[in-house]
Amino acid sequence: MNKGYVLNGRYEIIDRLGEGGMADVYLAEDLILKRKVAVKLLRLDFRDNPQAKKRFQHEAMAATQLDNPHIVGIFDVDEVEGMQYLVMEYIDGEDLKKYINDHFPIPYAEVVNIMEQICSAVSEAHRHNIIHRDLKPQNILVNKNGYIKITDFGISRAGTEDTMTQTRSIIGSIHYLSPEQIKGQMATQQSDIYSLGIILYELLTGKVPFTGDTAVSIAIKHSQQAIPSVRDFDPRIPQAMENVVLKATTKDPKDRYANVDQLADDLNTSLDRSRANEPRFVIPEHHTDPNEETRVMPFPPLSDAAAAKNDTNKRDESVGTIKKDKTPKKATNKKKKRRRIIIASVLALLVLLITFIMVVTASGRTRVPVITGTTESEATQKLQSASLQVGKVRYHSSDKIDRNRIISSSPTENTKVKKNTKVALVVSSGPRKVRVGNYVGQNYNLVKQRLQQEGFKIRKRNAPSGTFKAGRILQQDFRSGSKLTPTKHTLTFVVSTGVKQITLKDLTGMTKAQVVNYANKEEINPTFDYVYSNDQPKGKVVRQSPGANEIIQQGGNVAVWLSRGPKSSQKDALKSFNVRVTIPYFDAKSDATSSSEPLAGNDSGTAPTNSDDSSEATQTSGSSENVVFIYLKDHDHDFDTIYKQMVITKDTTVMLPFKLTKNEVGRYKIVRDGKTILRDNNVTQDSQ
Repeated sequence: MNKGYVLNGRYEIIDRLGEGGMADVYLAEDLILKRKVAVKLLRLDFRDNPQAKKRFQHEAMAATQLDNPHIVGIFDVDEVEGMQYLVMEYIDGEDLKKYINDHFPIPYAEVVNIMEQICSAVSEAHRHNIIHRDLKPQNILVNKNGYIKITDFGISRAGTEDTMTQTRSIIGSIHYLSPEQIKGQMATQQSDIYSLGIILYELLTGKVPFTGDTAVSIAIKHSQQAIPSVRDFDPRIPQAMENVVLKATTKDPKDRYANVDQLADDLNTSLDRSRANEPRFVIPEHHTDPNEETRVMPFPPLSDAAAAKNDTNKRDESVGTIKKDKTPKKATNKKKKRRRIIIASVLALLVLLITFIMVVTASGRTRVPVITGTTESEATQKLQSASLQVGKVRYHSSDKIDRNRIISSSPTENTKVKKNTKVALVVSSGPRKVRVGNYVGQNYNLVKQRLQQEGFKIRKRNAPSGTFKAGRILQQDFRSGSKLTPTKHTLTFVVSTGVKQITLKDLTGMTKAQVVNYANKEEINPTFDYVYSNDQPKGKVVRQSPGANEIIQQGGNVAVWLSRGPKSSQKDALKSFNVRVTIPYFDAKSDATSSSEPLAGNDSGTAPTNSDDSSEATQTSGSSENVVFIYLKDHDHDFDTIYKQMVITKDTTVMLPFKLTKNEVGRYKIVRDGKTILRDNNVTQDSQ
């Protein structure tokens, strides 16, 4: 679709934002409301595909049910000239995958903030019984202010939905998919919680926990291998924060958090000092009940029939001699026979009389049917079918029974009553709802107290602000004027801490890692450069700007210069230059035999040859992205440390900065999925 095209006479295309598996996304101008929007258009090759059209429509239906500031809003759904499209809220920013690549390492407090916003959106979906099923950083958008929005509900489903394809195919992104989904089982809220745990892992480490040559190998790891420790990657991560990852990603859904709110609450306190000595989370063992083990049962007693037969035999044996010795008279036998006939006749009459009474009685009585949870009309039909009448109907609020459904009856269910009895009904008027307002700028403690009295749960996040005084509300995660159910909604407020002033300490003599740790703690942003120094050893801070004891605001920048060591002589003058490298993109769907790529150089400096480990014949299938690690060795960089991590979706050219003396030799290598695809071990000042 070309720039300037006006879709359906309303949406003027400005630019192309990106493309997905089935749809293209464009930036457009709403000519009526004068605002920028994102238009998602089903691709031409999928417009006759009923599955694709159904998924496209499902995304719109799912998203329009949800009202949360962290979920991308759907403004319009339509079809014109055979083109199906969605009009969505435009987010000026990037997806979380790119955000992680651009900003890693991310301060722990910011990780908590990002996850809380994601959890708020997922919790809202779960409250509407919608399981996302494809939570991943690529479906999470971050605007210029760090505000989170979740999108792409294309393969979400209702929690009660039962689909035939659910057990026959894997739906979702393999790097973030729960073990039960991989096994073809039905996705639940705990499946989304597993994906959230993987996203938290990636925020803390900058990578996904499992990679492999094929999607199957990754799936097996998710099903069978324990999640790697984030503290092995970064020992500074608090154990309480790692415990959130471990509990969210247990293999058995029953061992995970019961709901997303529990995960958010646990993560929100993971940086508290009170949890500093928390032990590592251990998955609870599922023991079998010892009483259910195989037991030897006692030998069974004789049955009643066998006992009676045994007793009769004994009596016959004991009286046998009497029968032989004594013969009964005929008159006595006739009297006994007559008496037996009379008794039998009386018993038969009694049985007939009791049966008649029961039939007559039953014909005038009935049983109140089970009607709890049914609609009023369904309850009326059931009562009439049972020969009963609807009595007085009254309404009562209920958090457990849906609106216009039966809470209880009087007489109660399964009670026997006379026919045509009137049965009184109590019908649910739905949960009690409270209208909420705009609290931005108000005192947080007063607002919290008022809303808690209404029954709401309140969650707080802190943020510095030069506009609002400390304790005033900066943001709220719900719309003003909406009616919310206190028992089902947790209200989140971002509260101003004021403009926090940071008095800088003297960084001189610190290592780069120590500076980063200090900056994360104080929430300031360091930048690094390198200089020669005779005063400080290589790798230690020489100077800083602003200087020690100067005051900056939280979030401010501080420039730090690290020592290269003493400068030896003029002939060893350091020279800066760039090496241009094009990283080839590997498409898993293309011919595997065409994926072997030449290296940029070799150890001897002769003509390039293919590396032994450069074959890409079995790359991860089904992925549209290549995760690439760049290692660089020069005067300032160590070859054992990752210089840069990036995600590419096409052939990408990068400029690698080198600083070398005349006698130094630099190196670089580029690794994709654990395999070196480009390498040069002979970079000198003459390589530019």
